[in-house]
Amino acid sequence: MAEKKFRAGLYAVISGIIIAIVLSGITFYAYTTRYTAFKPEKVAQFYVDTVVQTGDGYNAYKNTLVSKNAKYGDFIRAAYMKPFVNEKTDDGKDVPQSEFVGTGSKEEQEAIDKVYNTMYDYYCTLVNEVGWDDYETFFMSYFGKLKEVRKEVYGDEFMDTEYMFGALEANVATYGESLTGTEEMIASDGKTVLKEESVGKYQEMFGNEQEVEVEKVVDGKKQTVKEKKLVYRFTTTVKECTELSEEEAKAYVEEFRKRIEPVVKSGEAKAEVLKLEDKQIGKKTDNAKSDMIDAYAKLDCADDITSVAKATCEVKLDDGKLVAIQELYVVKIGKSWYVDNTNIDTTGLYLAE
Repeated sequence: MAEKKFRAGLYAVISGIIIAIVLSGITFYAYTTRYTAFKPEKVAQFYVDTVVQTGDGYNAYKNTLVSKNAKYGDFIRAAYMKPFVNEKTDDGKDVPQSEFVGTGSKEEQEAIDKVYNTMYDYYCTLVNEVGWDDYETFFMSYFGKLKEVRKEVYGDEFMDTEYMFGALEANVATYGESLTGTEEMIASDGKTVLKEESVGKYQEMFGNEQEVEVEKVVDGKKQTVKEKKLVYRFTTTVKECTELSEEEAKAYVEEFRKRIEPVVKSGEAKAEVLKLEDKQIGKKTDNAKSDMIDAYAKLDCADDITSVAKATCEVKLDDGKLVAIQELYVVKIGKSWYVDNTNIDTTGLYLAE
């Protein structure tokens, strides 16, 4: 895996740009997801493409049954973040944070750098050893480790969901860039390099050297120049998408019910093991236990499924070489289709050696 590190020295400069890019990406992703949801083949294609292009098993869940009865982010908060959140004391006061937090100082930037880099190494370990198909283990392991690392680096006990999402989603993005490579990012002044160019693992594995035009800072000025780069492109297509017969669909739903019932029941047991409770914190009520149990309960969509389709997707390079093939099932609830994430193995879509 190509090494990618978070550069604290540029954090304050590029944070506004990154936020704008992320927000525009979220808007596009939400629009695309709504558009594709009405066609099973589109849902299957979008899901597979999300994973294979950048190794992004995290965002791929927005197309699955995990996101049917609750917003994906709300599900993560209730089921996996609540055990590690520590932002208010029992009497409603703020949990103290290190003095440098919020100052934008070099010390804060270096702390962010160290946490993000340490967690990125751990994120890569989880991708390789756990995988996003087992999101339960992935989330719990990641957030548990993040709490340990923050305490070690910051020297405080604070943790909130914003910080947790920030670290995780930064690592997801960095992992994707380690595969695809990055272009040089230049600031509006035309001379400050915000992000350096890098060669990704997929470029090394699949790229052909081509001369392309790129923007670079040359002699202190932004210029368009020609240079040789490793170029590749994955194209995901649906080779087959067939709805099951009524009897086959009924049988599939019953199998889904058998898979999901133990997961639903595990919510309450997990809340007990983690010693979560519903309690009053100052003037507010924190329903950590109930929220976790409810999050797991909402995963059961068995009674709502009206149709099932089996899809086969292929991923090829421009020369026609097949690099991945993925079978998956999509189910219909109301007018929308969702990938059944309880019945899939996506290991073949993570192509980095």
